[in-house]
Amino acid sequence: MAGRKRSRDPDDVDGDSEIEIESATSSFRQNDANHKRTKVAMAQAMGSSVVSEEEEDDYEEVLMAGSDDPGDGESDIDYTLRQDSSDNEQEDDEVDEIKATQFVEKKLREHKENVPAESGVIEMVYMRNFMCHSNLTIELGPLINFIIGHNGSGKSAVLTALQISLGNKASGTNRAKSLKDMIKAGTDSGMVGVKIKNQGENAYKPELYGETLTVERHFTKSGSTTFKLKSTEGRIITTKKGDLDDVLDHFALQMDNPINVLTQDLARAFLAGSTPAEKYRFFIKGTQLETLDGDYNILEEHLDGTEAQLLTREEMIAELRQKEVEAAGRVKRAERARTLEDKWHHVARQHAWAQVGDAEATLEHYESNVNKAREQLEHHEQIAEEAGVRFDSEDTAVEAAKRGVEAHQEALRPLTDAHAAANEKFTANKAELMKLVAEERTIKENIKAHKKEINRLDAELGEERQRLAEAHGDAHQQRLAKLDELKEAAKQAKQALDAHKAKLPDLTQAVKAAQEALQHADAPVKAAEQEEARRRTARDQVTQQQTRKWAPYHPKMEALCHAIDRETRFRTKPVGPMGLHVQLIKPQWGSLIEKTFGNSLDSFVVTSKYDQELLQSLSNRVGCPANSIIMARGAFDTAGHEPEDDSDTILRVLRIDDPIVKQALVINHGCEQTVLIEDIDAGKSYMFDSGRRKNVRAVLTMARRAGDGQRWEWSRAGEQKASGVQGWNGRTRMVTDRQQEIELRQKEHQTAQQALEHARQDRKAAQLALNQAKQAVEKHKREVNALNIRHQEADDDVDGLQNEIDANIPQDGRLQELENQLREVKAELEGAKAAMEDAMGARANLNDKGREFKDAVDEAQEALDKEQVLIQRAEQRLQKCEDDRREALYAKNAALDDVNRYKEHLERTQQKVLDQKAVVDDWTSEARQTSERVGIEDGQTIESLGQQLSRLQEDIKKAQRQQGGSREELVAAHLKAHNALTEAKNETKMMKQTADTLKSTLTERRRRWGLFRKYISMRTRIQFNYLLSERNFRGRVLLDHAEKKLDIHVEPDMTKASDSGRQAKTLSGGEKSFSTICLLLSIWEAMGSPIRCLDEFDVYMDSVNRAQSMGLMIQTARRSVGRQFILITPQSMSNVDLGDDVHVHKMADPERRREPGQTALNFGAA
Repeated sequence: MAGRKRSRDPDDVDGDSEIEIESATSSFRQNDANHKRTKVAMAQAMGSSVVSEEEEDDYEEVLMAGSDDPGDGESDIDYTLRQDSSDNEQEDDEVDEIKATQFVEKKLREHKENVPAESGVIEMVYMRNFMCHSNLTIELGPLINFIIGHNGSGKSAVLTALQISLGNKASGTNRAKSLKDMIKAGTDSGMVGVKIKNQGENAYKPELYGETLTVERHFTKSGSTTFKLKSTEGRIITTKKGDLDDVLDHFALQMDNPINVLTQDLARAFLAGSTPAEKYRFFIKGTQLETLDGDYNILEEHLDGTEAQLLTREEMIAELRQKEVEAAGRVKRAERARTLEDKWHHVARQHAWAQVGDAEATLEHYESNVNKAREQLEHHEQIAEEAGVRFDSEDTAVEAAKRGVEAHQEALRPLTDAHAAANEKFTANKAELMKLVAEERTIKENIKAHKKEINRLDAELGEERQRLAEAHGDAHQQRLAKLDELKEAAKQAKQALDAHKAKLPDLTQAVKAAQEALQHADAPVKAAEQEEARRRTARDQVTQQQTRKWAPYHPKMEALCHAIDRETRFRTKPVGPMGLHVQLIKPQWGSLIEKTFGNSLDSFVVTSKYDQELLQSLSNRVGCPANSIIMARGAFDTAGHEPEDDSDTILRVLRIDDPIVKQALVINHGCEQTVLIEDIDAGKSYMFDSGRRKNVRAVLTMARRAGDGQRWEWSRAGEQKASGVQGWNGRTRMVTDRQQEIELRQKEHQTAQQALEHARQDRKAAQLALNQAKQAVEKHKREVNALNIRHQEADDDVDGLQNEIDANIPQDGRLQELENQLREVKAELEGAKAAMEDAMGARANLNDKGREFKDAVDEAQEALDKEQVLIQRAEQRLQKCEDDRREALYAKNAALDDVNRYKEHLERTQQKVLDQKAVVDDWTSEARQTSERVGIEDGQTIESLGQQLSRLQEDIKKAQRQQGGSREELVAAHLKAHNALTEAKNETKMMKQTADTLKSTLTERRRRWGLFRKYISMRTRIQFNYLLSERNFRGRVLLDHAEKKLDIHVEPDMTKASDSGRQAKTLSGGEKSFSTICLLLSIWEAMGSPIRCLDEFDVYMDSVNRAQSMGLMIQTARRSVGRQFILITPQSMSNVDLGDDVHVHKMADPERRREPGQTALNFGAA
């Protein structure tokens, strides 16, 4: 047992001695705090032995009782030279062989009750979605366990689950390359777990885990895996792999030991066809001797490095010793230069106290300034107080003046009302007078008009009387004939004018139609110009983009991508911009696909919110806006979601180089179900004629305008829906065949140019038609004017002649009518004269009243003016008082400002005093640190003392240059060199002592390692012979450590005299399997372990050999007290004699799934 001694039993071979077996682990690794101890070392530290079990310590002490005697003459032997010797060469002491044989036989004859261990026992193995099991739980017994079942029932999966749950790699089980390959088909995650007994003195942290420690391992298809260590109550204690390693080390569960756990493949290799070299590798690894040897090799390398360092340090010590001697000589030379330094210190003391005196004088000056500032402040405070009294007086005067102004303004109100009333009367009378004057003027105009009318009537009466005197003649008939001719000419001119005017509506309508046609022709020209410009820009962009990768994106996009490449904090690096990962196979669809994807092609794809926020911070820092889409990486297949026919879809005309970009575009835009058909009618028919098509979400067709398109789809209400899609106007972001795209863009530009030329020709024709229509209207207007003038002239001729005829014909009653009119006008003239006299009388009356009203207004205005003069004087007094108060306020504020300024001046002066006091105190304190106050010689000043110090300093530096530094520096250098030499000596001494200790330790451990290997080999041979004897076989184990080979010779016939035996390859299958089982059990007994696992050990045995091997294994397992065995076999256990300590677990028969239509063969029908 490592780390403790145990009293021996009375029956031991050498019962008087006690011996302690050292822990055979590497001291070098123990000194490394960050290095995990080997499971071998941990097993020894926790009470388990690498070499044997607890009851086998007596066996080791028997064999090693004489080996540790320092007086045996071999204490100085280097056992590293004997590592590769065979046991046959080392077996020079037959007594050891005899003692070991006697001890083993004695132990095997003893009957000890097989009691389960209190800790480190696997109580349960369970798994979910693991290999062929959906949900399986196996409860194991603490001692011997058989797991049986038909092939394919999942027996080996139990052992694999045990290994995986306790931290083994999937590749180490030979069942799969990775954990995700062990997940049951059709599921995304799996789990395996074990429950470990955790009781007794050797329990692992029972206060945390309780009596049962549970280990679970969860893993997913994506490759993630986690461990969970739980307590008895199911509470998760930790999820760290390192904590699981500590548990395995504590219980010495060596699940990665190829002998400790023989999987199906390892068991076949060991039992069926292993060579001597392979058997030796199993032996050396299983007993952990290889691990110890590796640790000792590392220790040897460390010692070699230490030896090299010691040689280097000896040279370094010689150099340090020489430096120390040189530094001591420089110190001695520096003692001679101390006179100059003493003089410098004396002058420095004088200089320091001279500075103190100068500071004290400055302090006295500042204190006198404080007194002056205090007197000035008191004087200005008195001035400010007087200014305040004056301001208060002026403020009182202002208030009194305001009250006077208000009193006069109050007296002005009734005077203003009286003046307004008088002025109102005067104004009303004046308005009445002006109205009367206007009537007089009207009457005068009437009188004048009547007189004029009387004169006209008198003249017409004379003319009428003259006309009656004339007789009718031939001239009248001639004028009537001429009148008829003129009327006929006027009628014809009127008909020609009307006929010509009737043509105007048609001409106007023609102009309107031409204008509308021109307007309709303008819109296509503008659209064609825009389309031509757009296509020209697209052509130029794709030409420029041919050598510029980042041209379609934001100007800072390249900088952002470089920043993403440099950033190391991303959990998963963002992918983008997505346009760089999408290649367009058919460029004619580029515009519509770019429009469909929109800003997604500028975006990035991330896998977590953390990466999204980190990307956003980078984009803000660079100044490039970056959208991001969160997607989870994983298997993503669109095969079952695309249209069943071979129609083009957006996804099918693209080549996407990153699966997560494809996933983002499919999820966000449904591009796998958007069909592309160039012809509009064909696309519409495809979408709607056959009802809803499976896996078809929409159809995109091309429009007549290049680049634009039409989208056909079903609405949510089940109705047919069509919507226009305007083409992408930006640069192409997807990766395309540049030359093919350039040709496509040039062709589109040429088409747009031709369309523009056609539109311009149509507009030119419409403009020409409009001009011609307008010219026809203008010509019509000119002709209408000419016809109108001709018609007017004809009417004028008719009217002139008619007037002449009418003027020469006397009118009946005309004379009497004129006489009557003359009498009426004369009567109206007399009435107007009477009204004129009445108006003149009324105006005289209003003039008298107006004078009275004017006098009243003048009196009120005079009183009002007097009061306003008083108000003006009061306001002038108020203004003067306010000016005086303002001056007083200015004076008061100026005085207060002076007070504040002198207060601040006093505070500054006082602060200077305080600061100077602090300076004096500091300088005095610093000066006292050098010496007490010293006197200053007459004529000495701070400047002269400073110059003297400078001269002395130069002299000292000159001396220091000659001696290599100041005395303090030289002393410090000497002390440093001395300390460095002492430290180097001490370190070298410690390193040498450590190296010597390590050498002796390594020598002892190499010797012990050789003994361990010798006695383990001896134990294996003896145990092997004993186990063979159970079947009346003889045999031996041949171990050649030099050649690294292990072989067995077996003689099945005990009657043969020769004991050389036969090699394994000459034995029958059953004899060979039985012999190999005996070898495996012998190694198990020699190495010792708390758990032993073996899978399908009896596949090559017949029933007789299997029964004997099974009985032997159960018997051996019972002698291994407290050890747990897990044995897997596809055979039945019905012929094996079992006991209470044996648990048999029968796996259910495997389920055989049949394909649809498949039936079982009816073997009974034959």
